[in-house]
Amino acid sequence: MGDSVSKSDIEENGATISSPIPEKVAEMYNAPGGQGGHLIFDGQFHWGYWDEKNPDASLAEAADRLTQIMIDKSEISQGERFCDLGCGVGVPAMRIAKAKECFVDAITISKYQYDKAKQLAEEAGMSDRVRFIQGNALEMPCEDATYDGGWFFETIFHMGHREALREAYRILKPGATLLIADLPTRSNITEEFKTFAKEKIHSVFIPKEDYPGLLDEAGFDLIEIDDVTEFVIPPLVPKVKVAFKQYETEILQYVESQAIGRWVGMFEDMCENLGYMLVKAKRRA
Repeated sequence: MGDSVSKSDIEENGATISSPIPEKVAEMYNAPGGQGGHLIFDGQFHWGYWDEKNPDASLAEAADRLTQIMIDKSEISQGERFCDLGCGVGVPAMRIAKAKECFVDAITISKYQYDKAKQLAEEAGMSDRVRFIQGNALEMPCEDATYDGGWFFETIFHMGHREALREAYRILKPGATLLIADLPTRSNITEEFKTFAKEKIHSVFIPKEDYPGLLDEAGFDLIEIDDVTEFVIPPLVPKVKVAFKQYETEILQYVESQAIGRWVGMFEDMCENLGYMLVKAKRRA
């Protein structure tokens, strides 16, 4: 990107942080490791939620619980249009389409995820409700004010928060609800982890405190920031280790055995440096 600051650079806490490069994100999820990652989450590409109701839940079961929590927070109605901005292989998109009887446009930058999502939708008989798009969520192929609701489900850090919120404002209707599941930085985040996040997992994470200003600047009214770190982070690594053991045979069809240890290390680093929160906002008129 050179030494100059481009329009994809944003100012966070006085420091210039470059947004992730879309092509790098696509490469990561198209690679064998990215293709096999959804196995431990049973088709989902996000973390899990554990509380007193499901302390013994597997990683896949807890990921399913988190999907349901996001669906419950949505305000989409029957027959309305919803956008899933960074949809993985499409399981949450199909879940909300079925639960809310709405229509969903779901976009992923990954060719592998797009093909897999279409396959799963056809197998589930959901192709009439969910339309998958391969492309950049910052350049949605739609008119302004198209959607009645939408979410970034553990994806906004791959896009750059300011740019992503700007596009969400463009494509959502006035009054539409936007949900964001994000991983805010902890106060003890290390520079080493920031570099790792940017260079290896093509992500830029920000503090929770930055959200009110970013949402207001983009044209959204903040409804709530629900910090659920205690229900996501502490159980995650132990559950991940169990899941890797359970799906080891399938995972080794995608990667060599050493990759599993690196993945566990990545989850450990992320849990030491990041929290978890669910954000709800409404697009202003």
